[in-house]
Amino acid sequence: MEKRLKDNDSECKCKSKSDREEGDEILKRMTPDVALTYLGIQHDGGLSPCPEMPNAVCSYFPKDQQHYLEPIPFEGNEESASERIKAIATSLSGASPVSEDGPYLHFEFRSLFGFVHDVEFLIDEDTQRIHFRSAARQGYWDVGANARRMKKIKELFLSIQV
Repeated sequence: MEKRLKDNDSECKCKSKSDREEGDEILKRMTPDVALTYLGIQHDGGLSPCPEMPNAVCSYFPKDQQHYLEPIPFEGNEESASERIKAIATSLSGASPVSEDGPYLHFEFRSLFGFVHDVEFLIDEDTQRIHFRSAARQGYWDVGANARRMKKIKELFLSIQV
């Protein structure tokens, strides 16, 4: 059964017999169509947690140690942070903007092999943090591609002086 977090302070609970069986079960259920249902700002105002497969990273759930990366700090307003994120994301290979709704940005990244990764940003002007979630739409393991991408975006964002 897919592991999900209920909120920022919850931990995942595994109900499967083994990691391999769990990965097989989730892989069967996590289709591109199902993956799309996890996109967008959720009912709690944040981003969705990552699936338990090692093919995603997120900054919104610090207790999910398998997928957690620190959010991107920023100074200034939502608009300037959004413009910087858009400029950086679209400069990277395979990126296409999908949607923008206030503090929320969604991009698709296509790999050389045609795999689609959804990258979401949620800009929190109050905390001066940009939360993100980067997840493959299908497959069990992304060979660290999402973590590398998000670390690169963070590095580029922090290197730009405002």
